Amino acid sequence: MTQAARTTSPAVPTRVRGVLLALTLAVTAVACSPDDTAGGAPAESPSRSAEPVASATPGTTAAPATPTDVPADALLPAETFGGSTEAFTESTAVEPWRIPDSCGDVGAPAGAAAMRTHAHGDGTEETVVGVQQVAAFAVADDAVAAATALVEALGACTDTSGVGAYAVEPVAVGAQGHGLATWYYGAGDDTGLGTYLAVTRRGSAVTLVSGEGGERTVGNARTETVAQTQQAWELLCGYEVAGC
Repeated sequence: MTQAARTTSPAVPTRVRGVLLALTLAVTAVACSPDDTAGGAPAESPSRSAEPVASATPGTTAAPATPTDVPADALLPAETFGGSTEAFTESTAVEPWRIPDSCGDVGAPAGAAAMRTHAHGDGTEETVVGVQQVAAFAVADDAVAAATALVEALGACTDTSGVGAYAVEPVAVGAQGHGLATWYYGAGDDTGLGTYLAVTRRGSAVTLVSGEGGERTVGNARTETVAQTQQAWELLCGYEVAGC
């Protein structure tokens, strides 16, 4: 009996150790997840990964506005016209274009937001009065329409006295550039006495430049007025969307 007890007693601790080992492995399996490996990052939950990513909406940029006023420095300085006197008049009202009375009745520029008129000289002793007008519009389309109406009015000039004559011609300055040659004594060439007037547009502004009166030939009047109109156009760069 004593020998049998010594033979079977060691089996009990062996079974206990097996159970403990099994429990240890089970606890380890529960505590460790597949993502808990060295250097591994926890996986995102399906709900997070399925969330839509908001995309940036491109911003819209409004077109820059052009000026709707006409400051004095938007017009040519007095020395450009070389008046024989210091006489000077200025108007800031939206008023009719200064074109010959025998031309079409264009009136004041429709839709103009602002306008300024300068006149240099007093016309005494047959001197030339230099004139410039600038009209500003809220949008370029309105300026296009105003320039078109003005050129059409020039085309309607008719000398009812039967003495003088008019001719409208293109002028290569800015957009919609046109000129009006006026002969005092019948249609002639550039050597005939007369005056010249030019019209052009830049962006949302229209300008008229002329030399009223005087005793110049049409050729000389054209040369001087077109050069002045080119300088006037350069001063109007701010009325283009691109700016100066």
